[in-house]
Amino acid sequence: MVKRLALIAGTEVQCAEDSPVQARAHPNVLKATVWLNNLYHVKSGKTPEGVDLSVPLVYADRFRIRHPGVQWDANPPHVDGGSIERWEDANFRRCFQDILSGNWRQHDPYGLEHRLDARSSLYGRPSQATVFRTFQGWLAMSETAPTQGTLRVFPDVALSNAYTILRPFFRPTVPLDSADILDAKNWKFDISTPDFPGIRSQGTGFEGPMPTPDLHPHMRLEETMTSVPKVNPGDMVFWHCDVVHSVEMEHTGNNDSAVMYIPALPKTPQNSTYITKQLQTFLTGENPPDFAKAKEGTTYVGLGAEADIKEPISRIAMGLPIQVA
Repeated sequence: MVKRLALIAGTEVQCAEDSPVQARAHPNVLKATVWLNNLYHVKSGKTPEGVDLSVPLVYADRFRIRHPGVQWDANPPHVDGGSIERWEDANFRRCFQDILSGNWRQHDPYGLEHRLDARSSLYGRPSQATVFRTFQGWLAMSETAPTQGTLRVFPDVALSNAYTILRPFFRPTVPLDSADILDAKNWKFDISTPDFPGIRSQGTGFEGPMPTPDLHPHMRLEETMTSVPKVNPGDMVFWHCDVVHSVEMEHTGNNDSAVMYIPALPKTPQNSTYITKQLQTFLTGENPPDFAKAKEGTTYVGLGAEADIKEPISRIAMGLPIQVA
């Protein structure tokens, strides 16, 4: 039986059993994201108006199907949710104010205040999320183990944030391939150039941060990037929105490695505004607002429909009215 499903960022498929839209709106998935959302906190203890970490929202994202034996270079180490905006946008920059003021050890990656108004997309680049995701995540659709095209993560978000944010303000005084490149005396404070290592121009905007072993040697990415353990269909993996992550280049398994991206999204004024826009595209069968515009799928059999979403928590998460018997 082929059920209806939503257009997911330009990928139109038909699948048996649960569709992507039903998976994202499943009550158990949403309850898991509520737990994750509540790892964040406000220093003052007073929750800002329009914010409820216990009300989850659904963000329609993509899914990835990775064939075995294919070299994958599309997802080297990188950070989602904003590129040059981390420095350029005033509110986003305030998320890292302890780092920028020299108190990097006091940096709290789970501080909520400034993330609520941070603008992660200043240039309208397609596929750049404009919402605040507390955690990025995916649902496994296949059995996948290390070396089989799975996720890799840098294990310390506070350290990687400090290094990534401060890296543009320091320059090595020795060649990048020097055996002494890690020695602190071979680096100096330098704000004379506009370079942001790991930030790359793309179209009308930028992509990154994308740390590399050459440009970010102290992160020792070749040693520290860690593959997640083996997963089975139905398992979920989440990582903090600032975590440096990648997809393994090799896939030594025998079957496809497939995941469906499902982030944790709390109710905030910014997120609620996006969900309202996303609902309209869902109802008309178009791509979600953060992704390239497309209408060719509106006539496809298998599009997601409002009638597929029945549970109250699911309908609220998608911006739909609750059905009253």
